[in-house]
Amino acid sequence: MSDKYTLGIDIGTTGVKASVLDVDAGKVVAHSLKEHPLFHPKPGYAEQEGDNYWKAVVEAVQQCFKQGSFADKISGVSLSGLVGVMLPIDKDGKPVRPGMIWMDSRSEEECTDIRNTVGETTINKINGNRVAPWFVEPKALWMKKHEPHNFEKTHKLVSPSGYCTYKMCGEFTMNHGDAQLFYPYEYQKGVWNEELANGLGISLDKYPDIYNSHEVVGKVTKQASEETGIKEGAVVVAGGTDISCAALGCGVVEVGQAFYSMGTGANIGVMIPTSQEINEFRILKWTSVLPGMTMFDGPMAFVGASLNWFKNNFAELEIQEAEKNNQNVFELLTKQAEKIKSGSDGLMYFPYLGNTLSPNWNSTATGLFFGVRPTTTKAHFIRSVIEGVAFDCNSNVKIAKEAGAKIDKFTLNGGPTKSRLWNQITSDVTGLPLDLPDVGKSEESGFPPEAAPLGDAILAAVGAGFYSNPLESLGDIIKIKETFEPNLKNHEMYSEFFSVWRSVYHNLIDDMKKHHELLNKYDFS
Repeated sequence: MSDKYTLGIDIGTTGVKASVLDVDAGKVVAHSLKEHPLFHPKPGYAEQEGDNYWKAVVEAVQQCFKQGSFADKISGVSLSGLVGVMLPIDKDGKPVRPGMIWMDSRSEEECTDIRNTVGETTINKINGNRVAPWFVEPKALWMKKHEPHNFEKTHKLVSPSGYCTYKMCGEFTMNHGDAQLFYPYEYQKGVWNEELANGLGISLDKYPDIYNSHEVVGKVTKQASEETGIKEGAVVVAGGTDISCAALGCGVVEVGQAFYSMGTGANIGVMIPTSQEINEFRILKWTSVLPGMTMFDGPMAFVGASLNWFKNNFAELEIQEAEKNNQNVFELLTKQAEKIKSGSDGLMYFPYLGNTLSPNWNSTATGLFFGVRPTTTKAHFIRSVIEGVAFDCNSNVKIAKEAGAKIDKFTLNGGPTKSRLWNQITSDVTGLPLDLPDVGKSEESGFPPEAAPLGDAILAAVGAGFYSNPLESLGDIIKIKETFEPNLKNHEMYSEFFSVWRSVYHNLIDDMKKHHELLNKYDFS
């Protein structure tokens, strides 16, 4: 039996995923998922409790340890997580208030203030990104304006993975990827810019020190060991963003390679050199876990969340059937969608249940079904949800290509990619082949790991001294088990409908804004 094990933990919007990597075998031997809640106190608000992140981490790790005798053999731990989260922590390491997560859109006025004071051009030049509520500082300035007592109590602004890393080793740290979601981060230099922080009105003291993704930042404390079961003294490394760790965990590591990661939200990511100047700010940039590399990334807000919304509100019968027969409710829904021909008989879905991120960045956008007819059935709605998400993905693909990014194919990651129908629709809409990786799945264990916690476990293996660099054994761990090729006839049809889909959205922008104003005026919360 191997004595070399590492633990990767990814904190997602919906839940925490954990994987144990047997370094010698190059296999994931345990995997778990523990969900945690998301709260919407008002329209446009989206919050999560920091302590719920940690509770889910503890439970996910404990679930992994029930799957084998390796708890006391874990030599290294790494955490990644969702980004664009404003989580303020006091001097005692306790959250000051719930974290305002990436889909929270309440800070539009603060974005205007930043444009008028610091200037978006300055943000673009230093940070490489745009001004939008998705980032941390607009949310922090909202807190400063509306909750000054909480702002004053804030010792550090951290990411969810940064908070749980603190809980694991007692150190406030931040990896370069997470840092790029904070405007004072100079992405081509990898340092905090004090002048920009001061211009924003946030002291640089509130930002943690920055570390490389594979760099050791501490060791598992006695308290963390007692809570999780990880042996005291195991090294803790800095980790990365969920997206860059997922890219590593599915083998997307070279310039020009791209991936599509789907969960509650989604991202398309293309690897580019950090030195490359790309002046396209509708798609984001953040530092990869690999030195000298940057993710050119298009985030989308409501991907798996769209089908989950439909399930929660319109699939009572399917939920009951799934519970009765021990089935997956999403499989039941997609089986219905399979009966509908490509294009959903003209029904189109716009996956903007709270706002839209890349490439439109419209915090007043709203969801929409367009093309409802007397013959439209529940199955049409289900299929159109999947197609609408694929259309949103295609919007980012087109922008990335126009910016000069080369995309020959995507590597897939995330829960929705377990659906063959979802994968084929995405391939047909974008016209791109989609590779589905094995991500080191152990045939003996049978656990279905995902790429992000595997990427974390690889980084932990570097920190523990088992690998000299993150790429050392990647080829032995990751295999492509299936490729989805686009149906060219369907792609041609989808391309025509995509033009209409895009036009409908742009024609409704002003009405969406007015609609949002009415929601605030009459307070439907």
